[in-house]
Amino acid sequence: MIQVRNVSKSFGSTNVLNKLSIDFDKGVTVIMGQSGAGKSTLLRCINGLEKIDGGDIVVDGLSINEKKNVREIREKCSMVFQQFNLFPHLNVLENVTLSPIHVLGIEKKKAQEKAMRFLEMVGLSEKIKSYPSQLSGGQQQRVAIARALIMEPSALLLDEITSALDPEMT
Repeated sequence: MIQVRNVSKSFGSTNVLNKLSIDFDKGVTVIMGQSGAGKSTLLRCINGLEKIDGGDIVVDGLSINEKKNVREIREKCSMVFQQFNLFPHLNVLENVTLSPIHVLGIEKKKAQEKAMRFLEMVGLSEKIKSYPSQLSGGQQQRVAIARALIMEPSALLLDEITSALDPEMT
């Protein structure tokens, strides 16, 4: 599903990914390593948020090197970031429904119904009118997870996915 071929990425003189090649098939794959090893950078490169310096990344046959493919790759690969990146001026329901409405063209009412299913799944249906500043770190992370799941992606790119969750929620 995701093929990484000889990918290199540097930030200034710091070489983070050095001709990395790996295939990710359907299923669960965990990337573990020490802080600064390039795990987050790899995920950001797969999703087209970081431009690679060399090599190629192919998601379901689409090369990240072709600019026209980036939007479709992002639709196929939802990402949950370490910092969650919720919009502070939008409530929980608005944060979760923004992409289905504007990217997928789903009608607002249907997007809200779908969002409620995912918010129930992560235990936050009662928080739909709350803003990110009114939520704990774990609650914000669960909103970000619901936001990623609502897109029904082929792949979920989860960066430090359990960092803010209580052991019961993990």
